[in-house]
Amino acid sequence: MFDKIKGYLPYVAALLLFVVLSFAYFAPVLEGKKLPQLDNTHAKAMSQELVDHEQKTGEKALWTNSMFGGMPAYLIKGDSSKNIFSYLNRYSRINLPYETVAIVFLYLLGFYLLLLSMKIDHWLCVIGAIAFAFGSYNLIIIIAGHITKTYAIALMAPVIAGVLYAYNRNRFIGGVITAVALGMEIAYNHVQITYYLAFMVAFIVLSRLVYALKEKAIKPFAQTTGILVIAAMLAVLPNITNLWTTYEYGKYSIRGASELTPKQGEKEHSGLDVDYAFGWSYGIHETLTLMIPNVVGGASEGLANSEEAMKQVDSRLKEYVGQSSQYWGGRIFTSGPVYAGALICFLFFIGAFYYKGKERWWLIGITIFSIMLAWGKNLQWFNYFMFYNFPLYNKFRTVEMALVLASMAMPVLGFLGLKTILSNPETVKKDSKWFVIAFALTGGLSMVLALFPTAFYSFLSPMEAQQIGAQIMQGGENAQMYQLLEANLIAARQVLFTADAWRSFVFILLGSASIWFFIQNKLNKRYLMWGLAILILVDVWGVSKRYLNDGDFVSQSKARQELAQSTADAEILKDRDDYYRVFPIYRDPFKDGFTPYWHKSVGGFHGAKIRRYQDLADHYLMNDWQELMKVLQTAKSPGELEEAMEQMPVLNMMNTKYIIFNPQAKPIFNPSYMGNAWFVKGVHQVANADEEIAALGKVNLKTTAVIDQHFVDDVKGYSCDSINGQIALTQYLPDYLIFESKSTQPQLAVFSDVYYEKGWKAYVDGEEVNILRVNYLLRGLMIMAGEHAIEFRFEPRSFITGQMLATISSIIILLLIGLASFLAWKKNK
Repeated sequence: MFDKIKGYLPYVAALLLFVVLSFAYFAPVLEGKKLPQLDNTHAKAMSQELVDHEQKTGEKALWTNSMFGGMPAYLIKGDSSKNIFSYLNRYSRINLPYETVAIVFLYLLGFYLLLLSMKIDHWLCVIGAIAFAFGSYNLIIIIAGHITKTYAIALMAPVIAGVLYAYNRNRFIGGVITAVALGMEIAYNHVQITYYLAFMVAFIVLSRLVYALKEKAIKPFAQTTGILVIAAMLAVLPNITNLWTTYEYGKYSIRGASELTPKQGEKEHSGLDVDYAFGWSYGIHETLTLMIPNVVGGASEGLANSEEAMKQVDSRLKEYVGQSSQYWGGRIFTSGPVYAGALICFLFFIGAFYYKGKERWWLIGITIFSIMLAWGKNLQWFNYFMFYNFPLYNKFRTVEMALVLASMAMPVLGFLGLKTILSNPETVKKDSKWFVIAFALTGGLSMVLALFPTAFYSFLSPMEAQQIGAQIMQGGENAQMYQLLEANLIAARQVLFTADAWRSFVFILLGSASIWFFIQNKLNKRYLMWGLAILILVDVWGVSKRYLNDGDFVSQSKARQELAQSTADAEILKDRDDYYRVFPIYRDPFKDGFTPYWHKSVGGFHGAKIRRYQDLADHYLMNDWQELMKVLQTAKSPGELEEAMEQMPVLNMMNTKYIIFNPQAKPIFNPSYMGNAWFVKGVHQVANADEEIAALGKVNLKTTAVIDQHFVDDVKGYSCDSINGQIALTQYLPDYLIFESKSTQPQLAVFSDVYYEKGWKAYVDGEEVNILRVNYLLRGLMIMAGEHAIEFRFEPRSFITGQMLATISSIIILLLIGLASFLAWKKNK
C-alpha cells in the first residue's frame, strides 16, 4: 500500500509545482490586484444587460439589445447549464483565479499529460510543460483578455493525448479521454482554435494511415479511428446547443455571405472579407521570432522604452525616434512575438533528426503547415486557395493564431528527441553530424544574425521604407535629414535585434553543450535535467515577462474605473423610458465595447455582428458618425446640429435618442429619433439587396417602409392616406417585447428592432403572424384596425432542441466516464 502511494508522489509533486509556478508568475494576484484585460472588459460590458436580467428575473435571456441594434445573447453569454463539459471545465480550474492563474495551471497540466501519454520520463514531462506554458503567445493573449482562447489552447494537448493513447495503447480508454478533453475544449467556444486542432488531428490520422498501409494493419487502424470518430460525436453532442446556434447565426453574420453585389475586382464568397481575414498575417521574415523574440522589434511600443536603443540615437532625433515603434514588421500593430524558446528550437531539430517514432512526421508536417497558414497574405498562392476553397476557413481572421500549432508541436518533438538521446546516447555518438547541423541551424544562425544583422533585415517597416525613401528621392536638405533619421532608426532597432540574437545563441550554446557533455559521459543525467529545466524556464519566462509582468496589474478600485459611470451616462440613465439607443461618437462607435455596459448602443464590439447591420454601418452609419463630429466642431447654433441629425434617417430609424460627444458633459438629445415603433403610409418595393440599401437614403423612412419583393405579398396594395393610429411599447425584456396599437384602419408598423428570422416570433392578440423585414434591417408587421396587443418573443428552435440533446448526451458521457474509470481501476487493482 505504501509503495502504491509512493508511486503517486511524483505526480502530486508535479501538480503542486504547477500551482506554485502559476501563482509565481501572477504574484500580484496574491495582493488582491487585478490584471486589466481589454477583451474581458468588453465581454463584461456586452453581457451586462443579460446579467441584470438574470438577477432580476432568475431567467437567462436569449437576445440582447445592448449593441448593434440587437443580436442573439448566446453569442455573448451562452447558457451551458445542460452541458456536462462546462461543469468539468469549472472543476478542472480547482478554484484558482479564472482570468490568470488557472489558465497557466491548465497550460502546464495539459501539456504534461500529453508528454506522459508518450511515455516520456516524468520530470522531462514537467520541463516540457514549462516550456509550452510560458511561451510568449500563451501569456500575451491573457493580458489581451482572450480568455476563452487561452482555455481552448490549454485543452488542445489533452485532446492529442487521448488520440495518441487510442492509437498507441488502449483504443477505448483513449476514446474516452478524447471525448472528454475535446468536449471540454469545444465548451470554451473558441471555434478557430478547435478548427486548428482538427488540422493537427487530421495530420495524426493521415500519418497513422500511411503506417497502417505499410504494416498491412488497416483493420486495427480503422477500428481505432472509428472509436475516435464516435468520441468526437460524443464531444459534440453536449455542446450541440452552442454549435448549432453559432452555425445557424453564422450565415447571417459578417462571417456569412453578403447579399450585396461585390465591388469590382472582388471575388464573391461567403465569409469574411479577404483583406480583413488576413489583416494579421505573420511576416515570412518574422517567423524567426520562434527562436529570437526581437527579430522585428517585439511589441508595438515606443523605442523610448528601451534605454539601450536610445543610446544609439542622435540627440536631435531622440524625440522622433523615441516615438517610433520598436516593432517594424508588416502588421498594423502587435502586442508581442510568438516565441517558442531558443533551446526548444534546437531540441525540435534534434527530434526531427534523431527521433524515429511514428509521431515524427506529423509533428514536422503540422509545424510547417501552421507556419504557412500564419503567413496569410504573405503566401498568397497557398492561403488564398485555402480561403476560397477550404471548408469554413474563410470564417476566421487573425491567421497568425495558427502558430499555436507550431508552439505545441515543436516542444513535443523536441522532448521526444531529448528522450531518444537520454535513453540511448549512442545514437548521437554514431552519427554526430545531425547534432552539429541542429546547432548550426539554430545557434549558428543566431550568431550569424547577431554579427551581420543588416545583411538580412532592413529594420524599417514597409510604410517607413516607402515614406522615408520618397523623401530621400526628392533630394535637398530634407533628404539629408531623412537619411539621418533612417540611420538612427536602424541603429536603435538593431540594438534590440542583436541583443536577442546573442541571447538566443547563449541559451542554445549552453543547452547543446550540456547535452553533448552528457553524451560524452561527462555530465550526470540528473544534472543535465536540472540544467535544462533552469535554462528553459529562465528563457521563456524572461521573454514572456516583457509582455505580461507585475507592472501590468492594478488595484481593484482602479480596475473598476474602466466601466465607471460618466456624466453623460448618469444624465441618460435619468430617462425613464425602457428602450432607446445611444450613439457614442467620441470614440469609434463600431469598435466600442464600453457603452453597452450602461446603455443599448447603436454600435458595439463583436467579431460576428449581423451582416446587414455591417452593411448599414458601411453605407450610412459611419458617414453619420463622421458628419456629426464635423458638425459638432463647426456648428454655431443648436439648430445646425438638429438639422444635421434630421438628415440621418438610418441613424434615426435605429431609435437613436442620445448622442455622446463628451462623456464628461451632458449628452445630446436627438429630436429626430423615430422611437420604438411607428406606422407608415406606404411601401417602397425593391427587387434586391442593392436596391433596398440604396433606397434608405432616398425615401422618407418616417412615412414609407422599404420592403424587398420576397415580403411584398403581406403588404400587396398597401397604402394609407394618413397615419391615424398609435403604437407604443408597454413592456420590455431583452427577448420579449409587448406593444399596444390602436388604429381605425389596417396599418403597416415598423419596429426599430433587428430582423432575425431564426427565432423571433410575433403574436397579435395571441395569434402568430408573419414578421416582415423592412428598411433592410428592421422588423415590420401588418396590423388590423382596432386595439391590439402585439408580442415579440425570441424562441429559437435550435436552442430549445439543442438543450434537450445536450441533456441526454451529458448523461451518456457521465456513464462512459464511470465505465472507463471502473475499467482503469480494475486493471490497476
